[in-house]
Amino acid sequence: MSKKKIIIVGYKSFIQENLYKNLLPRFNVKKIKFKNLKKKKIKNTIVINCSQHDRFFNKRYNRKFDRNLIIANYISNSDNNLIILSTRQVYKPKIGITESSAIKPINTYAKNCIKSEKYCNKRLNRQLLILRLSNVIGNEIGKKKRPSIMSLIIKGKENKRLIFDNNIFLYKDFLPINLFCRYISKILTKKMSGIYNVGSGIPIKVKNFVENIIDTKKVNINIIKKKKFIDADFSFNISKLQKAIKIKVNKKYLNNELIKLKKQIN
Repeated sequence: MSKKKIIIVGYKSFIQENLYKNLLPRFNVKKIKFKNLKKKKIKNTIVINCSQHDRFFNKRYNRKFDRNLIIANYISNSDNNLIILSTRQVYKPKIGITESSAIKPINTYAKNCIKSEKYCNKRLNRQLLILRLSNVIGNEIGKKKRPSIMSLIIKGKENKRLIFDNNIFLYKDFLPINLFCRYISKILTKKMSGIYNVGSGIPIKVKNFVENIIDTKKVNINIIKKKKFIDADFSFNISKLQKAIKIKVNKKYLNNELIKLKKQIN
């Protein structure tokens, strides 16, 4: 039996590199730069987009810079499917967010994600799977278009100085990259479309998270509180995802992933 064909769009991103490495043993998977995608004939393939234009993160929405939509238009009217990676920031923050929770984007990136989801869904409908991710964590190295909590922590550890705002007092849903890859591997064996929240489903205080993965005695942590701060505690309810792919996550599993992460970055 031939392996299912997967194309991961992106170039040396943290998520893309880990997905490629983890999916390679089970699937016929290739990675490709966004600019080279249209040079490739795509047939009976699942495309996972891990690439976005810089302007998508901090500028007002423009279809010209929406790579999700560009790919959707390219593969429409075919037997291909598309998986796009959205964000938990499209929701109004709270503990136990479900897929039907209130939509209230907290920044420009989230606003652009919502519009991208809408236009891609209109183009592909049941050929589209939207994954709204929580905070993906892992040993991130290299230049990033949009700094993550992990890239900031790793850089701060190297400089022996971490700067946090009000976020350090919040509870957040952390998604280990290994768990994310497990999710995707299982998702690819199913026929799934629509919207799914993807996280651990377990809220952890950011302060406790930081103390679990670095030696805070060796790093000076500065907290600069913002007067205008719009984020709040959040975690996902991932029951819809768990029901679809039959992967359960508990605190013990999450703690073991944090132990692995600590070893990797120290």
